[in-house]
Amino acid sequence: MKAIYFTICFILMMTAMTAIQVSGNQSGTWTSDNNPYELIGDVTVPNGLTLTLEPGVLVSAMGNYQIIAQGNIIANGTDADSIRIVSGQADVNALWKGIRLENTTVQSQFSFCLIQLGQYGINSINSPASITYCHFNKNQKGIQSYGIGSTNPAAVLIDHNLIEFSQHNGILVAQNSNTTITYNDITANGLTTQYYGAIQLSNQSAGGSNNPTIAYNHIHHNHKQGIVAWDIVSANAIQPEVHHNLVENNLSGIYFRHASGYLHHNTVINNFITGDMNSGAGFMISGSTAQPYLEDNIVTGNYTGFYLTENANPILGDLSIFHAWAQGGNTISNNIDANNVTHSIFCYSYTNNAITIKAENNFWDYNSATEIAGTIEDNSDNNTLPIVDFDPWQSNPIPIYLAGTVTMTNPPVPTATLELVSAQTGNVINTWTVTINQPFQVPVYHDSLVYIVVNIENQFYGAFGGTDNPTPVQIIADVQFNVGELILTDSPTFYIWKIGSPLMINNHLSYPLSIGWFVYQPKYTKYLYRDGDFLRISRIDAIEPSDSTFHTINPADPPIWKKIDNLNIEATWQQYAYVSTDWTVVHTQTAHAIPSITTFEHGPASSYTAIDINGTGSLQIYDEYLSSWIHYSLFDDNSTIKYYLTPMAIDWDGTLFPLIIGNKWKVNYEILPDEIYHFGYKVSDSLFFYWAPVFSALNYKLYDNGTPILTLSGSTHSATIPKPLDGNEHTYSISYLFGQEVFCQHPIT
Repeated sequence: MKAIYFTICFILMMTAMTAIQVSGNQSGTWTSDNNPYELIGDVTVPNGLTLTLEPGVLVSAMGNYQIIAQGNIIANGTDADSIRIVSGQADVNALWKGIRLENTTVQSQFSFCLIQLGQYGINSINSPASITYCHFNKNQKGIQSYGIGSTNPAAVLIDHNLIEFSQHNGILVAQNSNTTITYNDITANGLTTQYYGAIQLSNQSAGGSNNPTIAYNHIHHNHKQGIVAWDIVSANAIQPEVHHNLVENNLSGIYFRHASGYLHHNTVINNFITGDMNSGAGFMISGSTAQPYLEDNIVTGNYTGFYLTENANPILGDLSIFHAWAQGGNTISNNIDANNVTHSIFCYSYTNNAITIKAENNFWDYNSATEIAGTIEDNSDNNTLPIVDFDPWQSNPIPIYLAGTVTMTNPPVPTATLELVSAQTGNVINTWTVTINQPFQVPVYHDSLVYIVVNIENQFYGAFGGTDNPTPVQIIADVQFNVGELILTDSPTFYIWKIGSPLMINNHLSYPLSIGWFVYQPKYTKYLYRDGDFLRISRIDAIEPSDSTFHTINPADPPIWKKIDNLNIEATWQQYAYVSTDWTVVHTQTAHAIPSITTFEHGPASSYTAIDINGTGSLQIYDEYLSSWIHYSLFDDNSTIKYYLTPMAIDWDGTLFPLIIGNKWKVNYEILPDEIYHFGYKVSDSLFFYWAPVFSALNYKLYDNGTPILTLSGSTHSATIPKPLDGNEHTYSISYLFGQEVFCQHPIT
């Protein structure tokens, strides 16, 4: 241990001795051979000169300093070797000033960079910049594009970046109409108590202009609004084009205050904080100069679809003016608050009740004037408010009536829940309560691609196409769509594992492996990268089941997820186990390879390598014949298989957990014959019982000669009781509750 300790100290001392300390004027090329570059004062790139950072360069700001480019900066990393520009201060949360671009004619370039803990990650002061494939993490503001005072502001491209955990805004555009924001993942920003939008546009002068393009971004799980546009002087100077963005799971979706523009083909869904009635607007539009056009947007699952206030007059559809942007086509449905009240449009605090808000040619929850009006708060409810004109509306497939029968022999309860689940997002769009073994007919008012699912208390499932292979359908205009028979079964359903598009996370090109139950929204996403024989986790995104809150874990020391090469017998390593209950720590546990096993109760005879976890007898097994991982739980002498899960390739290139976009696996859980396995033995004056877990069991009961003596939760798989002293023979048995009780008996004498 002493030798190791001194070796580490020596390496650290050598690193400190070889660091390049920089301040003042800098230009030329910084290379990774000289890492790290330590900022010990402000650095300036003089006008007319260029500072180039090569792939792999590490820049550490040792205090509250900044890099100022009066010339320009070229910092183009690669997907395999990114550039890191971070804080090196002793306080791990201390900010440095960040990167300030001042040259108004020569472009600076940043790609595959990690920029962390800056007051501004990159601050473009009317300076042309290309910012692509970068990771902005824990900055006060991620990126600013500033054009105040310029009639021809510099072009700033912000494309394919991950921008997260900003204290304030992920992106702030201050009067720069030449900004393009596309294909970014913008999440978990707005950490302070003030209301900073993940993307925020501002105008502060009467002659200003702020008309950027914001398109194809995923803006999600931010602590405040997704997009904010606020014209402070009410000059009608903010008129962006906002299109094809997915804005979901924020405090509210899009907030325009005294701002206009054209917003089309956005999906604004599920924006609210559970139980917080001050949250949850899909669109909040405020102020007398707020007159944006909205067309072909999907606004659903929010507490309120549109919250309109202070004489705002958006155009949601006006067929009388023959305007290219006024054709309606918005879907405004299923916006239901915490009190189970539907709010399509809610008007509040108007001083001009002569305003007519045009909302024609849209899709609503209902297909009659009376029912649509019931979801709108306007002049008909309060004469101080404007009138919302929604007539004519688009005929929601009139509606389409979804018909069929949910069947089950001897159902445990008389009713089941029928669900429409979005095939794109996994979110539940609609639910109904239907009677089992009787025909149902329910109205559907949209035509999205959906799975049709039925369940009883999340225990028994059925689906259109069957639970083994549920089939998504496009419910198109027709009088009736008949799904036939939806058969409820107690057979366990499955998880889907899918590899998505990679992100650069802390210098590693990391591929998201999303893990979702059945057809529903993924509950976990683990971002994986290859490290020699291992796949490591650079980040974990998770949804808390109890309240649907979103959590992101960025482990400081990325844990091993699996070893995928050179599975040497008796080799030992630490691998990922679980995340702590407070979402702050990624726990690991010991794993080691054990000799190959060839006598399993399923599948062809072949060679297996088993990975034992903590000596518990819970094994992760690589089947060399099937080229896939199989997880078994084994008991006693590790020779009898109790239950297993098997990944089955859906779209797959034949390698073991390849980090290839689009690869998918279906993971089946199966309990082998006898349904429940258990054993017991005497420990001193007690009896100890242990049994294999049963998938989705609600609880277990322990019986003594047929009389229940203990009820245990579904997560408990053992029990200890006092040894009987009456001298009689006792027969103990275990049952599990899974809609009905199933008994397996095993005498203990």
